[in-house]
Formats: sequence, C-alpha cells, structure tokens
Amino acid sequence: MRTIKFWYSIFLILLAFTTSVVAQIQSSIPQHIVKTLDSLKKADNLTDWLYTRIDYSVINRRQSLPFLMSTQKAAWRKALSVSERETWLVLLSNQGYNQLFSGNILESINCYEQAYNYCVDNKLNIESITDYVLKPWANNYTRLGDYEKAIFLQQKLLDIALKQNDNELIASAYNNMAISYRSLGDFKKAKECIESGIKKITPTSTLNILLDNTLADIYKDKNDIVNAEKVINRNIIRQKKLKQDTQTAYWLLSSYSSAGDIQLVKQNFNLAQNYYQQALKLNESYYKGNRLREKAYIFTQLGTIKLNQKNGNEALNYFNQTLNTLGLIGTDKKIRKERIYGDNRLVDVFYQKAMAYLLLGNETEALGNIRLSLVAADKIRFELADVKTKQRFQGEMKQKAEKAVAIAFNLLGKTQEHRYAEIIADIFEQTKARTLLDDIRRNQQQLTIQNKDSLFAYKQTLERAITFNDKELLQDPKDIKSTGKNNAELKFKLEYVEKQLRERYPALNIATDTKDYTSLKLLKQLPSSTHFIEYFCGMDHIYALEIKHSRVKHVKRIPNADGIKKLITDFTNTYYHNGPAAMINRPKDFFNTSNSIYTTLLGGFDLKKNEKIILIPDEFLGYLSFDGLITDDKYSPSISAWPYLIKKTTISYAFSIQTWLNQSQKKTQENKTFSGLFITHQNNDKQNIPAVAKEAEAIEKIVAGSFLIDEDASVKNFFKAFDESAVLHISTHSYLSGAQQEPTLALNDDQVFLFELSARKYAPALVVLSACRTADGMMAAGEGIISLNRGFTAIGTQGTIAGLWNVNDDAAAKITANSYQSIIKGEEVGTALHLSKLNWLSGKRNTEQEYLPYYWDALIYMGYDQKIALQPAGLSWTHYTIIGAIIIALLAFTLLVLKPMPLKVGYLKK
Repeated sequence: MRTIKFWYSIFLILLAFTTSVVAQIQSSIPQHIVKTLDSLKKADNLTDWLYTRIDYSVINRRQSLPFLMSTQKAAWRKALSVSERETWLVLLSNQGYNQLFSGNILESINCYEQAYNYCVDNKLNIESITDYVLKPWANNYTRLGDYEKAIFLQQKLLDIALKQNDNELIASAYNNMAISYRSLGDFKKAKECIESGIKKITPTSTLNILLDNTLADIYKDKNDIVNAEKVINRNIIRQKKLKQDTQTAYWLLSSYSSAGDIQLVKQNFNLAQNYYQQALKLNESYYKGNRLREKAYIFTQLGTIKLNQKNGNEALNYFNQTLNTLGLIGTDKKIRKERIYGDNRLVDVFYQKAMAYLLLGNETEALGNIRLSLVAADKIRFELADVKTKQRFQGEMKQKAEKAVAIAFNLLGKTQEHRYAEIIADIFEQTKARTLLDDIRRNQQQLTIQNKDSLFAYKQTLERAITFNDKELLQDPKDIKSTGKNNAELKFKLEYVEKQLRERYPALNIATDTKDYTSLKLLKQLPSSTHFIEYFCGMDHIYALEIKHSRVKHVKRIPNADGIKKLITDFTNTYYHNGPAAMINRPKDFFNTSNSIYTTLLGGFDLKKNEKIILIPDEFLGYLSFDGLITDDKYSPSISAWPYLIKKTTISYAFSIQTWLNQSQKKTQENKTFSGLFITHQNNDKQNIPAVAKEAEAIEKIVAGSFLIDEDASVKNFFKAFDESAVLHISTHSYLSGAQQEPTLALNDDQVFLFELSARKYAPALVVLSACRTADGMMAAGEGIISLNRGFTAIGTQGTIAGLWNVNDDAAAKITANSYQSIIKGEEVGTALHLSKLNWLSGKRNTEQEYLPYYWDALIYMGYDQKIALQPAGLSWTHYTIIGAIIIALLAFTLLVLKPMPLKVGYLKK
C-alpha cells in the first residue's frame, strides 16, 4: 500500500511540475497567439495551428525554442491528412534548425533524423526534404566531425538534385561534399567537388560565392596560402557589390571568418582580428548575435590571436565569451560541467583555454580545461556511429591527452600529491580501446534484454546484410561502388534502429559520466592482488604507470618516443616477423637489443619473483611479447640459460583496465564443452601441415570434446562451435585481408573475417587461436591493434590465446597441448600458458636455437585470467554416471535373483 501511495505521490509531483513548465511556456507567449491557437484547436485545424507555432518561433528562435519543442505534446492529435503530415514535417525541420541556431548540435541532429524518418515512414515526397532536412542534417555531422556520415547524406542530397536536374541544388550539394572531403584531408576530391559545382551554375550565380569560400578553405588547409588569400579576397570584393540580405550577409560573414583564418595562419594578427570583428558586426546587424555557433567560433579565433601574441588574460576573456555564448557558464561565472555536450568547437575552446592558463603559469587550471576538452570529445565519440570514424576521432584526441598527461606528471613531481597520479591513470584509460569497451558493454547489456522485440530481429537482419556485403567486398571487389553504396544505406538504417532501441531500452545507452569526471573509480574496483603496468605512447614521451594493491604506485616518463618506436618496430620486424634467421645468426645482437628494451620499458619497477603482472600495452608496444625480453646484460652463448623475463614473472595482457574489469564479469555459458577446429593442410594445394595433426592428436588425449578436422572445420561448424562451447580452439591459417588489413581466419570451405564475429548471442569463455598473427592487425591510434583476438573480446570472450607472429607449428602444438594439461589441473589460463612456455625452455630440444623466443614466445594470453573446468579425455562424467547407474542396477538385480528362498515352518500331512 505504501508503494502505491509513494508512486502516486511521485506522479502528482511530476504532473504538477509538467503543468508548471507548460504554464511558464504559455505565460511567455503573447495573448493574441494563445487565442489564435485555442481557436484553431477548437476548429480542429491542425495545419494552421502548427504553422502558427512555427511562425512565432521564427521571430526569436532561441527564446521561443522551448515553446516550439513542446508542440508535439501540446498537439491534441496526430497528423492524418497528407497536408497535415507535410506540415508536421516542416515542424520537425524547424525544430532542427532552431536547435542548431541555439547551439545544440546533437539535439538538432535528432530533430532532422526524426524529420527524415517521418517523411519515409509516411511516404511523403522525399524530394521536399533536400534543403530543409538533408542539407542541414549533413552539415551538422560535418560540424560534429563525422565526415563519413555527412558525405553519405550529401550524396543522398546530390542524387535527388541530379534527378530533379536542379543545378543550384547540385552545386550546393557539391560544395557541402567538398567541405567534408577537405575535413578528411582528401583535398583532391574536395577540389573536384568544387569544380563539378562550378560547371553546373552560371558565372553570375551567387552560389559561386559559396563555392569560392570553400575553395579558399581547401587552399588554406593545403597550406597554399597564396591561392587561399587570392580566392577569398576576390570573393569579398564580389560580395560587397551585392545587396545585403539575411542570406548574402551570412555568406559574407563566412568569407570574413575564412579571411581571418588565412591571416591567422600568416600571423598577420591585426588583419585577422579586423576580419573577425567585421564578421561579428554582420552577425549583430542581421541576426542580433543569435547565430551562436558562428559567434562562438569568432570569439575562439580572437582568443587564439591573443594567445599567439602571448596575452593570456585577454585570450581567456575571449574563450570565456565563447563558453558563455554556448551556454556553459552559469550566473556564478563558473563552467557548468553538466552542460558540456559533444561539439568540436567545445573541444577546441577548452584546449585553447588550457594553453592560455599554461601561458600564465597556472598548470592546475590548464589540466582541468584539457580534461574538459576530453569530456566534450568523449561526448562526440559516443554520438558517432561508424566504427572507423570513432577510431579516427580517438586517434585525433590523443595529442590533447598527451598534453594533459605531461602537465599532470609535472604537477605530480612538484606537489607529490597522489591525486595527479590518479588523473594520469584516468587519462590513460580515456585513450585506450574505447570503441572496444563500447562493444563489450553493448553486447553485455543486450544479452540482459529479452530479444522478442521485432526491432532486435530487424537489427540482426541489417547486421547480417552488412556483414555479407563487407565479405563480398573483400573477396571480390569488382562491384565495390554499388556494394559500398548499398552498405552505406544499410548502416544508415542500422544507426536509426539502434537509436530507437536505446530510446526503448535505456540500459543500452553507454553514456559517459561527466558530473564526476575528475574521480577515478576504476582503482577501487580492482582486486587488491592485481598488479598492472600500463603504457601511454605519445609523440614526445612514453609513460608507464604501475598499479598495485588498487593504487598507483609509480609513474615513469621515458623520453625519445620516436627513437623507442623505431627501436621496437625494427626489433619485432627483424627478429620475429621476418622469421628466425636474424635471431639465429646474430644472437648477441638480439640479446643486447632485447635487454635494452627491457631496461627502457620495465627498468625501475619492482617485479617480484613469481609475481603475476598484467601488462596494458599501447600502440606499437602491442606488437611486442614481453616474456622473451632479456632481464640481464651479461651475455652467454648458452641460449637455454638466458635470463628471460618469463623465468621471473607470469605475464598476461589486457586492452585496458576497463575492458579487463568488464571481462571479469561472468557472461559466458556455464558449461565444460571443448570444441577444436584443425586444418591440417594449407592453401588450395592441400599442402599437409603435420604439426596441426599432431596438435589435434595431443589435445584429444588431454581434453574431452568435439574435434573438427579438415572437411569438418567449416564456417558453419565454426559458428555452431562458437555459440555452444566454453573453450574454442582454432588451429588454422590466419592473415590480414584487403586495404584495411582485416584479420581473417581460413577455414576449410571459406574465410571468417573479424567483422563477422559481431552480435553473437554467446561467446566462449576462452578462445585459443593457435594460428599465425592472430594478435596482429592494423594499428588504430588511441584504440590499439585491430586484431582477431580483439574481435573475440568485443563479443564477450573473457580471454584469448593468440599469436603475435607466424608461429612455429611444432612449438605451438606442444605449448598449447601442455597448457590444456595445466588448465585441467586447475591452473588459471594465463598461468597454464606461462608454465607451458617454461616447460619448453626446461625441456630437451633438438637444437640450442629452439630456446630462442621466436619459437616459444609467439602466443600470449589477453584478457581476464580465469580457471576453466574442462572434462579430461577418456570417459566423461556423463559416461561414468551411466556406467555407475548400470553397475548399481546389475548389483540390485543380482541380489534380487540370487536371494535364498525363505523356509516355511509346518507339518507334513501323512
């Protein structure tokens, strides 16, 4: 009863609050508008009622925004006729424009997306949404930094314009595409778009102004300042001859901004400032200063001028005007952190503000503002749909993160305050495997929701179609244009479905916590026994962070990042990726270089004997196996006696602390099933690989389960085993496919690509990839190596054993088989692999060279270390139970049959 009363009270409070908000909105509307709306509502005239609200919102877009956004709730019914639906579409597009006008780019995108899908769902004329939906919607994605999505929408716009033969619209579409290509750094395509646009219009068309503005920006970004200045000056002269109105004034405003940007690059600060001030005057004259994003941009650029002139205080003043314009400064003159949203201009202004504080010697405020910049960036990253776009954006933000780490490191040295060590750890995590973390969380959360909703089924259909197309493109790229376009359309639909699912199931939202952005909660979640060493590879320095007993114990800065990158890249290529010859022929060179790398990366850390260490590499360090590093500089010709790191510590790897913690949450099937797929031949010539057959034979003697060899190791059986097994063992050929270096597994009848592992319902607890280079792949800065073992991790696998280079077949077979023996005995997987490698080193080998790391150190364990209960080979527990039951039944039957007959006591009759 109390519960019912409680919720009824909450309902009344919410009702009162909603009524109050509506009343406040209504009270600010002129009475004649209110009367008109009431009259139209009584007449059931929805079309004119909607237009009345839209027209009123045009007068003062920012102040009337709450009124316009409340229209859907205020409407007494849905649109029914075609004209009503068309008017409803106009409402949605106006909401998108007014949100952008007020500076809220994400809400603007949502409104335009609703408008587009409303048009499609209600079968309205799609050609009517070119100027008022597709164009501004695509421009929003450009502003957000999602240029791939912008180009997709701009291509839609261009297709419609070409179909209509509307040359003005065609030129406008080409201009917008040029902006997107320019932002991606593809200046060739950008210039081609401008040239295509110019061909479609007459020399007297005012659209030439728009195209020239973009062309000047292209030249500026190419660092062709002479042509940039020439084009923009010509454009300004042309515009000054025109009669100014709201449209031409906006173009001139843009031209002044571009001219200012060009002079800023030339460091003609006074001239740049003059151009920016003229742009501000136009904004004030024609828009009452209400074009907020343009106004904010100009303030930021004026602040940048002052920063270049070493005037920190004036720079701060301009940057604060930017933040105030975008609504982030409260009445107390302080930043309202909870209002931070995803926008490139916010990312930029916070970073620039940090540089101003550095100029003034205030490192604390500088650090705080860079971290706010990273928060805004994280908000953008969350809104991005395409994985490649996310990865690119993550890489772009790493330079800002490095600056934050450098400042925090200096503050730690000066103050000895431990909180700066925690901030460094927090920044490390912000730059590591964030897309992977999103994938892990999304898969975890989706499994907690009942999948009976038809939207989930539609989502899976779209994902399957995208996967099919991606696979076709890699295997047969002949139809790359048509297939790629079809895929872009499918991804466009998928993004909308995912957004609908997030609205329907809030648990699927993976939002970042910006309210408490300075606190580090991760360390408190770590078991006290864990010992992490985490790396951050910057442009100037490499940082190493040691975490022990749930606390940052040591932060190390290593200079000469470029030199170390070259050293390690050359080391892995020379001694591992190109085969064992260099290691065999130059063992002393290998020994000394390996020891140098060990000293550089791990020198100064307190590594106890037999201790377990979890290493979190970064960028190029991900190609290095630490087990085989040499810990002492005293060279010995006896390779078996070399002081390898593996002889001192047990090492496993993680993509980040956050991914490790998520993997630690049990989410795989509770069974003891083992499945193994073994391909004993290579390529189409069916060349036999004896070691694979030996590996299968060895494991089959140790583990009970399903062994699929050659013809049985098909793609269909692979996915069946994937969905049903606790441990999935794959011993086959692996390689990188296509321009994107897509990790690929070769099975008997076809290939399996990394992207095919997404959206699986279940995942094995352990995947053993006894194949070449399964931990290798394309490097994504700020994200890590996009490898097969990363793909398995993304869909929920708690741990993977994978190869960093072309594994030696014989060594891999023996090491994996011995690992299973230790797993069955109750060892954790990482420890089992560690013991198996040690067993190789302590055993008798055919030659001394086989003790070199090339042979035994290719396989690494990545993920949360765990114990896995597997059935030993021979009769399973089920068989033992059945046999036991039969024996008991036989004994019972025997006792019953052989039981002696009872004697009857009585007298015989005579």
